[in-house]
Amino acid sequence: MCGAWTGELGPQTVEEAWSQASGGTMSTMVRLMTATETLMIELIVIREDAQSLVLHLRQFSPALEPRLAQDMPLSAIGDGQVSFLGPQDSNITNLAYRSIDKQTMEIDVTTGAGDVLTASLQRR
Repeated sequence: MCGAWTGELGPQTVEEAWSQASGGTMSTMVRLMTATETLMIELIVIREDAQSLVLHLRQFSPALEPRLAQDMPLSAIGDGQVSFLGPQDSNITNLAYRSIDKQTMEIDVTTGAGDVLTASLQRR
């Protein structure tokens, strides 16, 4: 996951920049945009918690006004994939990352309405 990624989420562009895991954490800065404007900025920190992982997600407007704060415990981890589970009444109920190959990563975002949005990102 480390490095810079870009791809599409429907008609929007997603950019992510993942840090190397260090000191019990790993983080990314995410930018969601159209061709003409930034729609959202997101900070994700994955940290070790006892013997598991927790994903801390914070979303902001382009002016850095807080929009969403959500913490999601690890739900599954395997060869090249990891997923985190949010409460059923939250905006994001599942967030899953899959490594397709060294140049491609897919992210599934399950919304509170049950819709699954998939972003396919390419390493930059």
